[in-house]
Amino acid sequence: MEGEALKRACRALWPAVLLALVVAAPGLAEVPAPDGSGVETARELLGEWRVEDARPVIEQLLETQPQSVDALDLAALLAYYEGSYAEALATVEKALAIDAENEQRQALRLLLQQTHDVTRHFKRYESDHFVLHLHEESDGILAEPALAALEQAHREVERALGHRPRDKVRIEIAPDVRSFTAITTFTQRDIEETGAIGLCKFNKVMIISPRVMAHGYRWLDSLVHEYIHRVIVNLTRNKAPIWLHEGIARYYETVWRNPVQGERPDYLTPANETLLATAVERQEFVSFKDMEPSLIRLDTPEQVQLAYAEVASAVDYIARRKGPGGIRDVLSLVNRLSTAEAIEEVMGVPLDGFEADWRRFVEGQGLRVVQGSRLRRFKVAEQGDQPVSVDLTEIRSEIARNRTHLGDRLRERGRLRAAGAEYRRALRAGPESTVILSRLGETLIQSRRYDEALPHLEKARYLDPDAVHTYYLTGRLHHEAGDPARARGALLEALQINPFHPGVYRVLVGVYEAMGDDAGVRKTREVMRRLRAS
Repeated sequence: MEGEALKRACRALWPAVLLALVVAAPGLAEVPAPDGSGVETARELLGEWRVEDARPVIEQLLETQPQSVDALDLAALLAYYEGSYAEALATVEKALAIDAENEQRQALRLLLQQTHDVTRHFKRYESDHFVLHLHEESDGILAEPALAALEQAHREVERALGHRPRDKVRIEIAPDVRSFTAITTFTQRDIEETGAIGLCKFNKVMIISPRVMAHGYRWLDSLVHEYIHRVIVNLTRNKAPIWLHEGIARYYETVWRNPVQGERPDYLTPANETLLATAVERQEFVSFKDMEPSLIRLDTPEQVQLAYAEVASAVDYIARRKGPGGIRDVLSLVNRLSTAEAIEEVMGVPLDGFEADWRRFVEGQGLRVVQGSRLRRFKVAEQGDQPVSVDLTEIRSEIARNRTHLGDRLRERGRLRAAGAEYRRALRAGPESTVILSRLGETLIQSRRYDEALPHLEKARYLDPDAVHTYYLTGRLHHEAGDPARARGALLEALQINPFHPGVYRVLVGVYEAMGDDAGVRKTREVMRRLRAS
């Protein structure tokens, strides 16, 4: 068994391992390599994720020289890209038996071993265009909503970008941090500080289970986001730069639930508007070239999220100037030209000029700093615990924080009127605090003062559209106020953030009962049963 030192050394090599084995010049082999053109062709095809096209080339290489480590490396990668991890591992072991000293091959072997160990007990689910693998006992409830969202995305993304993958896309949902870092090469720091909760790489889509995250996250949007990366790889033969990749994926990631249209696309959340407005004010943008090789390698979480906002805005600029067809045109041209040439042909200016024109576009939008807006938060839950709301320490004003604490104590004692008064005083000291807005809204719901509660919850939801507790409270409010349709909408959106929130299901059962939806009641109760059993 490998020691921890070897594992750390191999993990450090992983980001370069597949690149080196796929596209580097020959030189790993001690046995004479097969025909060079065949090796290079196979490497090029795998580098473009054209797995179906690579298979006959690699099979021919193995047939002519089965002891070539070049051919064996490529065969291992082919099996890995096809999701046949046991076969990939056995094949790289054959290569190591011939040349055991190469560090890249050792690192690949460890990656394959850990991927096989993580996924070998996963359950397979399949839909028309996707194959999903997950840990059934802990995450089985994710399969149905995941495949439904992906199939909807498949239709909408094809409409937007004019392409669909010809083979079924492999999806893997990691059940814990250890598993996620093993199959993606990310670290926990990448998850919490830069929001690296999903990855499209190695010819598959991977995300971490929302159960692992303390506040949940927009896991269905993340699945779609990573799927869009797969489409872009297919369209451009894996030649698109990171800014274009991430811009298109972020711009269209919500298209499965709310097609991007109108004057305020979904990417322009209050947090993103604030980031862009601040960048304009300070003239501190992240340049496209500084985003390479990955956004998550930028210096700070704020830079990472600014970069995502920037590139989505740049794609928005292309769409506004040239229509959705402009985005498709750029992608089709990147397939055979450089990105700079593609941008110049579609937008009529060199890439530097395009970036300058886009910045002027941002400056002319009249964006503003939205007080109280919140950046996306990613925190791994400790021992599986998931708090329903954020901590009081997130309230900036000391006066507001103290009054909120007093309100909490009063509410715990059942003194709802007094608690509401304290929360209102706290809100005067911190009028944009989503914590106080939610606390006050919940207290008013308990007091059956629904009309007073709703504006506070709507404001909290606007400032932080990723807070599951706000959607849960909104669903409760509408259910108790006798509006089951609006209650269902809010609760289903809560499950897009945290599908393991037991309170959401309890209210949802009552909503379906009020709507006379017996199938909905049965389905929700079955999910609750599975959650209790897990």
